[in-house]
Amino acid sequence: MIVESAKHLLLTHYYHRAEKPFQTLSTLPDHKALELMTRLGKRTGAVYRRFKHPQKYLRHRQLTESWLRQEFIQKGGQPVSAYPQYFSVGASPWMEEGYNEQSKIVQFPLSSVSPVQVSFTYPDSMVSYWLRTQSDKAFYQSAYHGQVFILDEILQVIEQFGMPGDAWRTNPARKHDIFIEAQLWSDLPNH
Repeated sequence: MIVESAKHLLLTHYYHRAEKPFQTLSTLPDHKALELMTRLGKRTGAVYRRFKHPQKYLRHRQLTESWLRQEFIQKGGQPVSAYPQYFSVGASPWMEEGYNEQSKIVQFPLSSVSPVQVSFTYPDSMVSYWLRTQSDKAFYQSAYHGQVFILDEILQVIEQFGMPGDAWRTNPARKHDIFIEAQLWSDLPNH
């Protein structure tokens, strides 16, 4: 049943329509990444708020990606690339709104990537990394916050708790559950 569930899931990469898809700050030298974030931080939209403090964001991103990679490898993941490409599992209204309706997408089936080259967090990896320190808060969900999942595990979480949906809009206990993130640690499939 879990394998069958994966056949119907799509990986969705969002990007601003004026940009190219699959650009990642992680491949840039720090000074170039900081310059780019300073420019992006001037844009409006929820996805750009993270760049308001570029130094802090970059440090947290580097810590998060190190955590993601280590946890993924410990669970049997076999990353090929040094840094992942980021996706949501399925559609993400939060991402669409976060680009002020200026986003484009690239989408392909989850089944088109090797399970040993994709990890997952519920929610976004940087938020999930931070949530590890928030276990005393009402919004903390111990079953999935602050964890890195492999395919079988995330499918079990989805089966038990469902996809995030819109509960983050109205339910304070789900306010961080805006989407499930997939991190692809290999080349992109042909799409």
